[in-house]
Amino acid sequence: MIGPVFLLSLPVCAFMETVCRDAAGAGMSIARARIVLFAFVGLAYVVAFPIVWLQGMAVDYGSFGVLLKAIVLPAAAGILYAMFRRMEPMRVALEAILCGFLLMIPIGLCSYAAVGANFPLADDALTQMDKALGFDWRTFVGLVDARPVFATVLEYAYQSFTPQLFLTPVFLVFGGKHVRAYAMVAAYGLLCFAACLISVWFPAIGAYAAYDMSALGLNNIDTYFGFAFLEQFNGVRGDPSFAFSLTEMMGILTFPSVHAGVAVICAWALWEVRRLRYPFLVLNLSMGISAITHGGHYLVDVIAGIGVAAVAIALVTAVFRLSPGQGANEAAAATAA
Repeated sequence: MIGPVFLLSLPVCAFMETVCRDAAGAGMSIARARIVLFAFVGLAYVVAFPIVWLQGMAVDYGSFGVLLKAIVLPAAAGILYAMFRRMEPMRVALEAILCGFLLMIPIGLCSYAAVGANFPLADDALTQMDKALGFDWRTFVGLVDARPVFATVLEYAYQSFTPQLFLTPVFLVFGGKHVRAYAMVAAYGLLCFAACLISVWFPAIGAYAAYDMSALGLNNIDTYFGFAFLEQFNGVRGDPSFAFSLTEMMGILTFPSVHAGVAVICAWALWEVRRLRYPFLVLNLSMGISAITHGGHYLVDVIAGIGVAAVAIALVTAVFRLSPGQGANEAAAATAA
């Protein structure tokens, strides 16, 4: 069922992009797109920290140093070098990657604050929604587990989440889609912040824990990600000594599925790069399915993630004024710079 839903979401995203593009008019320049993305990242910090302080969640600020030393400083040095040498494609790629990493802190803070709001667990409601759709979660997972090759493919697809997030902007730059690279990172940020807001009312331990299915009951599916986040999830909800740490951070949101949303965003972003269009469509269709089998998401989590991603795509299309053929103009501008 998830396959058709995912595939149907792509023409919907394309339609929304066309509508927003027509309303927006001429395409946005690379320089303006850069300003918009960095302003968005700055706004994310301005909003996230007051939320955490108001909630009273403890934060290990020392853990942020890892990101600063390992990513921010080297990326900043690379950006300065690219600016000095007038290597615009390199600059765009590094800036997009840097902004993606910088968003990790406010996204992490907001996701933990959402779960830490301590609303009642929503697993029973999510289970009932799946049943209302005619979806039997246990049967579906059992069918996948009985097919070792399929289970392995989905495992690799699930773990492509982070590499895709940071390689997709690079592929877009190589494809001459500079503004789209910035827009893709912004879409990811919008998806995550929307998911954080929604998750305040839908905290959930996930299907593996809710159905009490341990790894012992499965032969080919690695259930690690279906259980690993629970220590952090339970800690932020019930441990008075808990402190948010960037080095310990995990994805603790269940509804909507950020994994499924990112699958849609990456497939949409690379649809404009013809050579990568169909390979990444297949990869991200697999990643959307793996959110259920390897991430322990309910079907409704995935559907909701797809819907939120579609809205995020529509918003960035309008804000960044994306248009067909824009890549050729951007490439020419980057070469001239």
